[in-house]
Amino acid sequence: MKNSNPSGVFHEIHDIKVEEREKPIISDDSVIVKVAKTGICGTDLHIYHEGLVPRGSVLGHEFSGELIEIGKDVQGLNIGDRVVINPMYNGIGLGLAPGGFAKYVKIDAAKLNQNIYKIPDNIDSKKGALIEPLSVGLAAINITDVHPQDNILVTGCGTIGLVTIAGLKSKGIDNIIASDISSKRLELAKKVGAKYAFNPSTDGNMKDFVSKTYGEVDSLNYAGKLPNLTAVFECSGVSALLAQNMELLAPDGKLTVLAIYSKDLIVDPNLVVYKRLTVRGSLFYKPEDFLEAIELSSNGKLDISPLVTHQFPLAELPKAFETQADGSKSVKVLVDCQE
Repeated sequence: MKNSNPSGVFHEIHDIKVEEREKPIISDDSVIVKVAKTGICGTDLHIYHEGLVPRGSVLGHEFSGELIEIGKDVQGLNIGDRVVINPMYNGIGLGLAPGGFAKYVKIDAAKLNQNIYKIPDNIDSKKGALIEPLSVGLAAINITDVHPQDNILVTGCGTIGLVTIAGLKSKGIDNIIASDISSKRLELAKKVGAKYAFNPSTDGNMKDFVSKTYGEVDSLNYAGKLPNLTAVFECSGVSALLAQNMELLAPDGKLTVLAIYSKDLIVDPNLVVYKRLTVRGSLFYKPEDFLEAIELSSNGKLDISPLVTHQFPLAELPKAFETQADGSKSVKVLVDCQE
């Protein structure tokens, strides 16, 4: 069918089906992207397990593709350009507009270097699909004000934790502890830039490990010694780890939270006061974060393609979600939307 557009449609929790929809129609300010590859994100898994978006939504917000149609009012873009999308601009694949688990996607109000970015030929479609999550990690790093002399802990080595590690390494930071209960993910963390790996299920007490690795400093309230841990990036979504990270940080430490939590959590706010901590969340990104991700992926300063552990054709999208949901087997699952 000429106007066929197979799409991954969310029906209800644990129910995503590939169905035929019509190919989107170009408008004056839009572009049509022929989708190459789309990643399954942690946000997609939250939707898969909990709902959160309207039934009938087409998911997928981490994708690369090629422009095949361009509206007459769109500037700076040409047919054949290879592109990636900033989905936050108009909610692509997040329940507000159809996303990248489809053969074709329409991007309304298309603006170069705002919601659509060109990628060079040396970034293939696989690496292109990783630009959006890499931008998430870089955005968190860029607002945290870290430096090469910092001692850093990254808790949770899913995709976001791993891209954060890679981004830290690209900025000349060597002292990075990666923490996860998966030995497979810790191996990947070492590949992309972590100097040390800690598995809480096998390696004992985290405070002891961090203290041994980075040394100790005095606390500010005469409560003894603390690990010389200057910054933490919390990417696990495990509620208890957020509280633990606040306890581990040295005075004037920085905690940046990238995870989304499904359970209520209890933290001691006095730690923020006693230790003069800076605690912030990071979710979105600026255009410069996207451009930095593209530049780093293009110039060879980092390669996060080893994070991709599985690829499926679009027709097998339900199986792809099941695989991504099993953290013991997968890290990053990509979907080929032209197969």
